[in-house]
Amino acid sequence: MQVISLNTQDSSERIKLSSITSSVSKSRKVVVLTGAGISCNAGIPDFRSSEGLYNMVKAKHPNLVVKGKDLFDISLFRDEDTMKIFCTFMEQLYSHTICANPTETHKFLRRLMERKKLIKCYTQNIDGIERKVGMRTGTEGKWKDLDTVQLHGDLNSLACTQCFQTYSWEEKHKEMLREGEMPECPDCVAKFEERLSCGKRLASSNIGILRPNIILYGENHPHAESIARGIQQDANRAPNLLLIFGTSLKVDGVKKLVRTMAKKIHEKENGLVIFINQTQISTSSWDGIIDYQIQADCDEWIINLKKEIPDLFLTQAQLDLKKQKKVKEQDYSIAALTPPSTPKHKDRYLNLILNTPSPKKSKPVSIFSDSEYPITASSPRRTPRKTRLINDKENVERISPPFSPIAKMSPFKKPELASPEFSPLKKCQSPSKKRKLAQEVELEENNVFMKRTRSTRSLSPAR
Repeated sequence: MQVISLNTQDSSERIKLSSITSSVSKSRKVVVLTGAGISCNAGIPDFRSSEGLYNMVKAKHPNLVVKGKDLFDISLFRDEDTMKIFCTFMEQLYSHTICANPTETHKFLRRLMERKKLIKCYTQNIDGIERKVGMRTGTEGKWKDLDTVQLHGDLNSLACTQCFQTYSWEEKHKEMLREGEMPECPDCVAKFEERLSCGKRLASSNIGILRPNIILYGENHPHAESIARGIQQDANRAPNLLLIFGTSLKVDGVKKLVRTMAKKIHEKENGLVIFINQTQISTSSWDGIIDYQIQADCDEWIINLKKEIPDLFLTQAQLDLKKQKKVKEQDYSIAALTPPSTPKHKDRYLNLILNTPSPKKSKPVSIFSDSEYPITASSPRRTPRKTRLINDKENVERISPPFSPIAKMSPFKKPELASPEFSPLKKCQSPSKKRKLAQEVELEENNVFMKRTRSTRSLSPAR
């Protein structure tokens, strides 16, 4: 196991951090284990500081001395005085839990779930903050329907010590626990009164008491078998990444879970087990099981991850929108690099008929005929650039037929745009026939032009 600091300046360690980030981004089957380290930033006070929960309990019960770790031990129920400490401590912890806000690590777990990368999240926490980000928590029901498995129970519900019936917290329960008393189970009381009315034998032990639905040290786990089967099912799904957040890995059941998952993950070529926590653990105990230990706050590492791979933290709708924009940009770049296509043979004659500019650099020229509807063509070879002398006083240069003085003297209608519906060129299907027809029209135009020129010369006065 190699220990790496998140703020290291060593180039080799920075390269390994980048490699770890890349592995997290590429992993498709992730298993997560979380501890109390991810809930410290949620607003839940720690246990051992000057303003921690232990000192709050000592202020309420100054004459009783109980070690911090004993507040989660089943031995507290052997004495009434220590039970009062347990009740006060649990009420204080629950009051802070209901006001807690999800941290960056909790939101990261939700992103893994939404991207369908998360196989399962196992948590040692009893606060149930995972539900506030939309994850399904618990230990009962169908295993595949659970997103987070609460290994040590749930503080947000109460359970009977006799019939194991669960209840939600009410204001009367909070008041009794705050005063160091445990409420009686309503279901057990109802059964007791029913037996009393029937005259059956009674026993005081038939009525259970309500306590937080959590698993204490030294207590048998009621769901141990179902959790063991579920862990084996998740291991058989071939995970390739195990992330461990904010835990000291001192509980025997949690140690076994990590070893089981690490064995399956290391069977894969690129499988990794990564431990993220501010407090360093023993390297000798976990060498060959945990690959890297990142020494940092859990939320700090998630924020750094968010900078390195921002796409992992986007919703599916945001990812779809980003892909659409990327596709549009690619289409625009391809269109900018693609040269314009050469017009087809059919399109050239369509331009000729409609008298629209052709892709070729040729000016449209009007061609006269004796018919009522003139024809247009686009060939500079068919246009006479200069005409003969009309009389001795003027030298007229013919630029194009519509502006010719001969055209003004013509008895025919003034030339207009050719109508495609009556154009003879449109009736011709083959290019060779169109060229032949254009030549005949040009020849006929020249004959008409020569006849008119002769008639004007005969009318001009002699020298």
